[in-house]
Amino acid sequence: MKEIRVLVVDDSPFLRRNLPLILESANDITVIGTAANGVEAVEMAKRLRPDVITLDVLMPVMDGIAALRQIMLEIPTRVVMLSSMTYEGARQTIEALSIGAVDFITKPSGSVSLDIANIRQAIIEKVRSAATARLTSIIRRPLPVTPESLTKDRCLQQEIPTSAKKNVRKELVAIAASTGGPAALQEVLKNLPSDLSAGLVIVQHISEGFTEALAERLSSISPLKIKVSGDHEEIRPGCGFIAPYGMHLEVKRMDGRLYTVLGREPVVSLHRPSADILFSSVAKVCGSSACAVIMTGMGADGALGIKEIREQGGVTIAQDEATSIIFGMPQMAIKNGGIDVVAPLERIAGEIVRAL
Repeated sequence: MKEIRVLVVDDSPFLRRNLPLILESANDITVIGTAANGVEAVEMAKRLRPDVITLDVLMPVMDGIAALRQIMLEIPTRVVMLSSMTYEGARQTIEALSIGAVDFITKPSGSVSLDIANIRQAIIEKVRSAATARLTSIIRRPLPVTPESLTKDRCLQQEIPTSAKKNVRKELVAIAASTGGPAALQEVLKNLPSDLSAGLVIVQHISEGFTEALAERLSSISPLKIKVSGDHEEIRPGCGFIAPYGMHLEVKRMDGRLYTVLGREPVVSLHRPSADILFSSVAKVCGSSACAVIMTGMGADGALGIKEIREQGGVTIAQDEATSIIFGMPQMAIKNGGIDVVAPLERIAGEIVRAL
């Protein structure tokens, strides 16, 4: 088992003592240093070269966002942010994910969180997951998208979508992502046209309290209007709905129009919201008039549902391994035979437009 070397950064002396104890209770993690602010974090990252950094958002001297920018510029490293569950904390965390942080941990009770041991297993799992993230995907710069590059560089896992698939008018785009998803979604959504001819529904696995901040961020950088979905909202072209935390998002057709439907069933699903449940509903309701995209994330959520869409004649797209922070979800969808096109992140918006 490979040792994961971690640098812990937090201005709280309590957390600088206790986070290392929590992390080192796992036999594959070693804390190689602690820092009290961003300046110390940058210096120690350069000197110690950790595998993973846990980085507090709010700190004196240099905060976590400024430190993250400098770390990603000077010594790119896998970073897991520590954030408080406040509106400002959520907004800053989404910004950190956009800059290059792999994931984040929500402090259970404010900046110091004396009860941090209550989330011991979650902390260990987040650090382990971050250690598997592809650094090249975190730091790679998007290439310019041109019609020529879309044709030349697209990588086809299965056959090119048939003319029948291309000729059916697409009324809905469904996207699913997990770890690495917030940054990947930004890359895709900012490159979609404002006159997108289809509605958009999204499942992003994210912690409680952060979906609203993500929707605001996506809406601010995209020509489309993005919001957290309510129940029974009409899905119109040019608008996007993100599944709220703790609720499944499905699509229903009523009087010829598409609507969102929220619910907690089935409770047995590993994720809520679940990509499989969204995709399965899209397959039943839209069939060949759907385009589905599965992007970076750990696990297999979405692999079964996206195959249903493909079997119904919809166009299905997966993010490629080279640009995925974690290749789990796309990889399982590809292995399951549910994907028409495998494309790098910077090509996905173009592939969506091509499918429409």
